[in-house]
Formats: sequence, C-alpha cells, structure tokens
Amino acid sequence: MGINDNRRHFQPEKKYEIVKEVIIGKNPVSEVCKKYGINTGQYYKWQQAFFNGAIEGLRHKKDGRETTKEEKLIAENQRLRGVIAELASENLELKKSLGQ
Repeated sequence: MGINDNRRHFQPEKKYEIVKEVIIGKNPVSEVCKKYGINTGQYYKWQQAFFNGAIEGLRHKKDGRETTKEEKLIAENQRLRGVIAELASENLELKKSLGQ
C-alpha cells in the first residue's frame, strides 16, 4: 500500500461542479468541502482557477481575430501556476499527514 493510496483525485469537470455547487447552490464552503472530503484551502484554489478561466473566456478578441500567441502563452502560464499551487498544497497536506 503506497502513501498516495488514500489520496483523492478529482477530474476538472468534478472540480467545476464542486465550485458551482457553492456559488449557485449557496451552500457554505465548509459544508461542501466536508461532503466531498476536501480541504477548504483546496476548494479556494479551485475557485480561483474557476474565476481565472471565466475571465479568460470573457476577454474580447482584438478586432475579431483569433487570440495571439502571446495571449495563449499568458493563459497557459496562468493555468500552470494554478497546477503548481494545487500540487504545493497537496504536498503540504501530505507532509502534515505524515507529521513532517
């Protein structure tokens, strides 16, 4: 049995549904986190990624043309920063659970 056997992995679609459940359902964050067995800090990271994605989706295209290479790189950079933040949080939680 490995260290990560009890670790839960959520697909992006499920993360979206969890964040949406708090926003639309007006359920308290603590209640939703308890329901899904996640840390509130993790939820707020997902929520930040959710809103960053919404902002990106609402940006106007310049003169109706496609997104520039620079804009695509900026969006990818934001996405990767979110992934790094999520992994750092999970790493910290794992260290806490191991008593380090």
